[in-house]
Amino acid sequence: MHRRVYIALFTAVFAATMGVGFIGPLLPLYARDLGAAGLSLGLIFSGFSVARFIFMPVIGRLSDRFGRKPFIVVGLALFAGFSLAYLRVDSIWSLIVVRTLHGAASGMVVPVAQAYVGDIAPKGREGRMMGTFMVSLFTAFGIGPLLGGPLADRFGLGAPFYAMGALTGVALILALLFLPELGLHKERWHKRARLSAVLRDPLVLAAVLFRTAISFGRGLVIPFLPFVAEERGASLSVIGVLLATNILLAGFMQIPFGRLADRVSKPLLMGLGIFASAAVIFSIPYCTTVPSLFVLQTATGISLALGLPAALAVTARCGDRFNGMGTVMSVFNSGMSIGLIVAPLIGGLVAERLGLDFVFKSGAMVVLAGLGVFVILISRARASGVLACLDDPEEDASAG
Repeated sequence: MHRRVYIALFTAVFAATMGVGFIGPLLPLYARDLGAAGLSLGLIFSGFSVARFIFMPVIGRLSDRFGRKPFIVVGLALFAGFSLAYLRVDSIWSLIVVRTLHGAASGMVVPVAQAYVGDIAPKGREGRMMGTFMVSLFTAFGIGPLLGGPLADRFGLGAPFYAMGALTGVALILALLFLPELGLHKERWHKRARLSAVLRDPLVLAAVLFRTAISFGRGLVIPFLPFVAEERGASLSVIGVLLATNILLAGFMQIPFGRLADRVSKPLLMGLGIFASAAVIFSIPYCTTVPSLFVLQTATGISLALGLPAALAVTARCGDRFNGMGTVMSVFNSGMSIGLIVAPLIGGLVAERLGLDFVFKSGAMVVLAGLGVFVILISRARASGVLACLDDPEEDASAG
């Protein structure tokens, strides 16, 4: 049964996420054609994440109460509808509205699917299982731009949006037909911890901080790297390949780094991931050619993959500890939304006042500041004894 759940989730999330990847390299240019620049461009990207930030904790909590499948199915249906709504926009503000509604639908799918996987992950193998599942997200995001760019070059900017809607429809059918409801929520709901207890936990906060810092970096790269690449002479297709390089590599590296996360210190891998992310972001302005941007995107993919399986394993352990996998996983993913909300807004303001290069340099400093806060939170978790939940269960049994 668990294998069937895992395969259904992996396939549905892969199909839906590939659709999002179709428009990744094109949305900044699509928005620019409508007159977006600077702050308005930041609002378009931030709107998606604002909606996710608002809806995810609520949906995660409700999925702990009523089950996972209903929210995944409804989210995918809305996702497909809003994918086609992009084609009806005729102004910057209508694009912001559609992008925000699209984000709300997204907040009903991925975090709940991750909570589903956390429910069935065996103790001591969370890193491997969550890392393998994240391959569905990263490879889909990577393949999407590879196809989206050529689709736009060949058939116009509207083609990737139609493709996104079609793929999300496929994901919806897969979820309806093959995704069962395990009913675990009926056993755990009455044992759940309060949301306030989750939000005060230093280990949960450290995981959220990791997700925020990494996503802040991505929130700068996704909307602003296409302009850097365009200045270096890249076409739409090349920009799609450029963005796909780091995402695909990050996806493939999830499996070995997931296995590593089950064997070594998870906080250490998370801290190294934050530091590596800051380093590669800082280096972007110094890449003066398209080939050098490809080299840096390879490093970006490795830095993105380094700590994420460990962070998801930490979150899964915390979800078990609080008897609220959907709640904790949604709080964790809220960190991603925070980073993707703040980064485009700050990046847009900095680009208008100081230029594109300084967007990346100042962004790297913000990520490094996040690393300092992360270290403080891990120290508090260690002092309070919370880190004990990360111990290998087999080692605990032998010690007893």
